[in-house]
Amino acid sequence: MAAKESWATKFKKWERDQKETFAKALMSPPEPTTILKAIPYPGVIILMGSRGSGKTGLAHEIMSQFHSKKKLQGCLLLTGVLTRSQKKFLPAWVSTVSAVSQLPRKAVVLIDEAAQLAHARRSQSAMAVNLDNLISISRHRMQLIIFIAHHSRKLDINLIHDSDRLLWKQPTEAHVMFERDELQMFTRKAMEFFSQIKGEKQRKRATYVMDLHHLRFGQMTNKLPSYWREEISNGFQAFK
Repeated sequence: MAAKESWATKFKKWERDQKETFAKALMSPPEPTTILKAIPYPGVIILMGSRGSGKTGLAHEIMSQFHSKKKLQGCLLLTGVLTRSQKKFLPAWVSTVSAVSQLPRKAVVLIDEAAQLAHARRSQSAMAVNLDNLISISRHRMQLIIFIAHHSRKLDINLIHDSDRLLWKQPTEAHVMFERDELQMFTRKAMEFFSQIKGEKQRKRATYVMDLHHLRFGQMTNKLPSYWREEISNGFQAFK
């Protein structure tokens, strides 16, 4: 009669299997996907990348596609007030608010330069608490929240833990070097992904996707929404 496996033996086998699964996922090439397939609704997304890499353009295209396919509103959470000339470039279905409490239900919410609102060193601030509340009830309010930042080091760790997807536009070597320890390996993978793409235009259209629920990696390309103007991106510089 064969000897029964001990608990310690089973645990070591399970641990080995988990490491193999992790290594396989990390080493496999990212699967091609699309915005509507890769982005969960409702959900919480963190979108990172260097300046000028196309983060804000991608966020607006995500908002545009979900408006077109699911009739969702768009909303920008800002730390300041847009001028009339800046607002004119936004479609009528996109609103702007300055407080978490003003965010509408059934909406795609863009929080550009999220580090200003979700700074790790201000984790006990009123705004950080409001953001925690926003994340915890976003599913019930049927919201897709997109946080946009250059990198995650300045973001509260709870925001990262509670997110569903991490998206990268092209990072820099500095982003890899100074990224949070927990994400440094994945940012390096994103860096390698973009290094294999030839042409600045093609790199700017590309996005590296990490599914935090299933530890899967994907890649997608995006265009810009029909209403896009460079002034939309430049208009937020005053709040960065």
